Amino acid sequence: MKNSNTQSTPETLDQPSPAVLLGAVLVDELIRNGVREAVVCPGSRSAPLALAFAEASRAGRLRLHVRTDERSAAFLALGLAKYSNTPVPVVMTSGTAVANCLPAMVEATAMNVPLLVLSANRPWSMVGTGANQTIQQREIFGAHAVATLELDAAIDAVAAGAAAPSASANTAAGADEAAPAAALDITNPLVRRVRVKVDELLRAATHPSRGGGAHLDIPLREPLVPESITQLTLLARQLAEEPARATAAERPSAPARTYVLPKQAARLPYGEATVDASKRTLVIAGSVSDRAWAREQLEELGDLPVLAEPTSPAPDFPVHPAAAAMFTTGLVSHGEYSAATRPEQVIVLGRPTLHRPVTQLLASEDIEITVLTEVEQPTDVALTADRVASTVRVTGESPQFWLQVCRGVSELGAEAVRDGIAQATADGAFTGLHVAAVLADSLRDGDALFVGASSPIRDIARVGLPFDGVRTVANRGAAGIDGLVSTAVGTALAHASADPTAIRAPRTFALLGDLSFLHDVNGLHFGLDEPSPENLVIVVANDDGGAIFETLEPGGDSLRSFDDGTPAFERVFGTGTGAKLAGLCESAGVDWVGVHNPAELAEVLDALEHGDLDGEAGEKLGLVPGRRGGGVLVVEAFVDRRARVALEKSIRGKVTPGE
Repeated sequence: MKNSNTQSTPETLDQPSPAVLLGAVLVDELIRNGVREAVVCPGSRSAPLALAFAEASRAGRLRLHVRTDERSAAFLALGLAKYSNTPVPVVMTSGTAVANCLPAMVEATAMNVPLLVLSANRPWSMVGTGANQTIQQREIFGAHAVATLELDAAIDAVAAGAAAPSASANTAAGADEAAPAAALDITNPLVRRVRVKVDELLRAATHPSRGGGAHLDIPLREPLVPESITQLTLLARQLAEEPARATAAERPSAPARTYVLPKQAARLPYGEATVDASKRTLVIAGSVSDRAWAREQLEELGDLPVLAEPTSPAPDFPVHPAAAAMFTTGLVSHGEYSAATRPEQVIVLGRPTLHRPVTQLLASEDIEITVLTEVEQPTDVALTADRVASTVRVTGESPQFWLQVCRGVSELGAEAVRDGIAQATADGAFTGLHVAAVLADSLRDGDALFVGASSPIRDIARVGLPFDGVRTVANRGAAGIDGLVSTAVGTALAHASADPTAIRAPRTFALLGDLSFLHDVNGLHFGLDEPSPENLVIVVANDDGGAIFETLEPGGDSLRSFDDGTPAFERVFGTGTGAKLAGLCESAGVDWVGVHNPAELAEVLDALEHGDLDGEAGEKLGLVPGRRGGGVLVVEAFVDRRARVALEKSIRGKVTPGE
């Protein structure tokens, strides 16, 4: 490098090291293509990228989030990308830091979310030699990345090539030093090479039908930092002032200027299906990556009955999922009346994953099944689909008797849940289903809701969601419980950014179980100066363990303990921890309040809606304020896991055919 006593001036820019230049060019190209959020994890090898993102944040070109836990960071980026439908990069150093991003990459690729993992690496010649902090991180995500790209060793020559007007370098490729230059030649082919690689990454991540998590591995040689922060600022300024795309025409397949996901119908993977509505038809709507596409299909499907999961857009004719089992039988009788409840055809929209009766229905050979998908991988678990399409055209009219049957089934399901909750409440019980019901009642137009896996997402489905005007988000790609707090934080940040003119941040709620919350409680630990949600309420249904297993086969009475009295269920399924969430929230600096019954929960949410939770009202309700001064509130609902068993039995007894 140039002697440190030699100073750069605003008119001249000392030639930066290859690593510093690469970081600056890469960040500039991401910003030019619409990236407005980035997540960075501290690390030495990734310093060129971290500093370049920090400079971009200082200049107001994007919003930067810093996290010390790579798994949490990746899920934060996932939440930002999922809600905003735009690519979000997460940056980390080499080694196991990269491996920590695997769970988020699995979810991103499963649900076509454009998550970008930018991993720093040692020079590849050092991998496999025993060098510190080196692993085989190329291809580390395997099938869970839609693209794995590399900036190869030739990139070491970027600075040398940029230092001269021609591509010939004064310094050999792979060297750690480069000659000074009066000004950076930003038209050098090797600089453009970095830009093209970034564009390729973005194209892969945002592909309309096969996008998802994409990985760029970046080998970096020392020196990893600029001579001074001023050098980095000058470099970033010069790159930002480059004409908007004088060189774009020179590049093959030059991408669009911004990467809000392009979902034109012409780019959908399959054609159109025509369905005859005069048949007994039921639509099953699940998670989708393109909500606009899903709304278009639901509009075409018109008044057909739809059993919709919470993450689907709200249909015109919703069918309550609690009574889904009624559709699996041929004939339902009550007294002298009987009705055919089994559909002749089922239309699957997106990816349904929640309800066992739906899975049973979709495995039926005697039902005509049409799968509608906006992605290349259709949902056809039992391989029973008769056809796959991306758009639908409806002919004929639904028989009135069938619509009446579906209304009756839906009312039966809603009544079973409503009566079950009321009876449990009268008996003094407080369950996760109660929590979901109270939360659903408090939702308003413009709210966003993030829902955790296992019981919470199923509870929310049974209390009426999806709602018009409420965007519901969940990690249903792999349906894991990891990273949910961080994804909720990312959802809240993106939701608040959607309308920068709003006087007050819109509300974001999250509904999680206690194990999910504990699994990612680190998602609440970040710097006090970092961007933080302004209006996020995390409701935790704390039943001290895995409530969902109580209602599944492992929760049967014969499996509770061994013959000698040794606990079986509680040890390997119940897994109670006795954790005190109030203390965890205090350590993270977020507000906390505990509730013990539906009335207390409703009172807290009502006070929150009317802005009365601060001061005397909050003190009365037991609010414990955190040092962050608001913005994030954890509402811990102390619920009874065993009471849930009786409630579930009550509901099933009213909606199961033959019972």
